[in-house]
Formats: sequence, C-alpha cells, structure tokens
Amino acid sequence: MKKRRETNQLDLFAQRQGTIPPVEPSSVASSGPSPEPSAAEGVPLRPIGEWPTDHLLDALNLHLYAEPPDDPPLVASIVELGERGEPRAVPLLIRTCRRFAGFDARQPAAEVAAALDALAKIGPASAAVPLIDLIRRGLFSPASTVAALDCFGKLRCRQGADLIPAGLGHEAPIVRQAACALAASLHRREDTKLLEPLLSDLDRGVAKSARLALGALGYKPAREPLEELLDRATPIDIPLVAQALIAVADDDTPVKLARAAERCDEEGRCAIVAALGAMETPNAVAQLIRLSRDGRPVVRLAVIEALGRHEDDRIVPALGALTRDSDAEVIEAAEAALKSFDASPEW
Repeated sequence: MKKRRETNQLDLFAQRQGTIPPVEPSSVASSGPSPEPSAAEGVPLRPIGEWPTDHLLDALNLHLYAEPPDDPPLVASIVELGERGEPRAVPLLIRTCRRFAGFDARQPAAEVAAALDALAKIGPASAAVPLIDLIRRGLFSPASTVAALDCFGKLRCRQGADLIPAGLGHEAPIVRQAACALAASLHRREDTKLLEPLLSDLDRGVAKSARLALGALGYKPAREPLEELLDRATPIDIPLVAQALIAVADDDTPVKLARAAERCDEEGRCAIVAALGAMETPNAVAQLIRLSRDGRPVVRLAVIEALGRHEDDRIVPALGALTRDSDAEVIEAAEAALKSFDASPEW
C-alpha cells in the first residue's frame, strides 16, 4: 500500500489490528512505558451510517483503483451512498459495474447488484446510459443484464428502450422477462408487436411477463390471456394481474377480480380494490360495494377510497352504510367521502 502523507489526523482507511489488551501493572514495571498505540489500533470500526460521505467516496475509490481498505467494505459503501442519494458516486458505480459484471452467470455479482440498486435510487435517468454500452458489448451476464434492465425501468430511462428488441429475443428466459417489464415501465406501445409472440413462449415465466406487459400497455387482445392467468394465479401474483387488467377490462372483468379476492390475503384484496377503483366500467362499482362488506377494516377503507373515483347513484347509499361500521376509522372515512359527494343525510 502506498504511504499516506503524515498529518495530524488518523488514517480512516487503515487496517484495524484488533483491540489492545489491558496492560498489567507488573508488566509496566518490568518492561517500561507502554508504546503509543498506532493509528490503526486507535481507530475502531464504525457503523456505516456514521461515515462522512466524502470518506465513503474515498473508500470506494480505493476499492476500485488501489489497495482496498478493510473498513468500510465495498458493498456496504455502495449501499450507503445509494441511500444518501449521492450524485458524486455515479461514476464510481458505473466503474463498479464494469469491473464486476459477468462474474456470476446465474446471479449478478453482489457488487453489481448493489451498484445498480444505488444508481436507481440516485438517478437521474441519464446516469444509467453508460450501462447500454456494457450490455451491447456482452460484458454483462444474463443475470446482470436483468438487473440493469430493471434499473432502466426504475429510472424511466428512455434510452434503455433500444435494448428491448434484443432483450425480447434473448436466449435466456430471465432476460426476455426483464425486457417485457421494461417495455411496460417505459409505456412502449410500439413494442406490442414484438411482445405478442411471447404470449405463447415455451417458458411460462416469459409468457406471464408478456401478458402483464401487454395488459399494462392497453393491448386489448391480452385481456383473455390475463383472465386465464388470474384463474390460476397465486395470491402473490394476483395483484400484478389485477393491475395489468385495468387498461383492458371489459364488463365481466370486475366480477372475475372480485372472485379472485376471495383467495387473497389483505394486501391482495386491497390491490384488487384499487384496480376496481381505476376501471371505467359500471360493474366495478357493484363489485366494490360487494367488497365493502369485507371483514377486514383495511379493505373497507380501500373500498371507500376506490368508490370516490367513480360517479354512480349507488355510491352514496353504500357510503352511508359504512358510516354505521363497527370500526371508527372506517366511519370517519365514509363520512368524509360523503361530504365530497355533497350528499344529504337521507341515506
């Protein structure tokens, strides 16, 4: 390691040598005065959140361009800089991606995963543009490509759309799935013709991703495949399917969603209620009123919010019934919603 210039400050990146054992009085008498502890011995490891941002940047530089320090660790430094939204870290994060991409063909290297996650938090969208060249040059493994495409989606990086056609035709199913998700995130309706053949992809995960993407893009022929997916979807997947059905729903879709709610947990039911609130079909109101009798107060609160997005003569009586709910929070929300409808107290 290169020697640092001598200063009056401790070396923040010096290797820790361990705790100095207490000196027994007898040893002091026999061996003379104890030597002064070195700077490395005098600097304890600090929680990553206590490191100044400039020192974290210095540490990241050392990890990438010199002999890495023991403290703070590389991945922890990247994660913390991402949490702080530090824009000066962006070039170093790109450098991290270049250095560690492709180390693992199944899972992205931990360093790459942390760097891409930090990029997505820091932004702006232009921060991810250098990744395009890395992918085109084949420097990313399929797993790292997936993580990069996800970063483009989170940042709404429009330049990343150029990677969608190649991604949809990639030999690795996980990359085809990620390309479907990116097309949906960037609202790329011009890619529907490329997505449509993937509805019958031999890989079930790809076929599901294509259905979700085409539904989000408002591609009407995707409704039936999505409703078929809804019938066999797990409780974890149902909220995703419900969201995808909003733009392609017909009059029967709300009924199918309400039936699916019966096998959902609380979170899934609230997701279905939110989807019904966003659907422009009269049957959505009927199913919301049905779900207003759900046994979970959180679901009933979600119904009140969803009903507020519709205009229908049945809404005021339904809200009036909820003002007599057993839950005080539901009652308060229903009364507030009624005021927005300028309703008389004749419910």
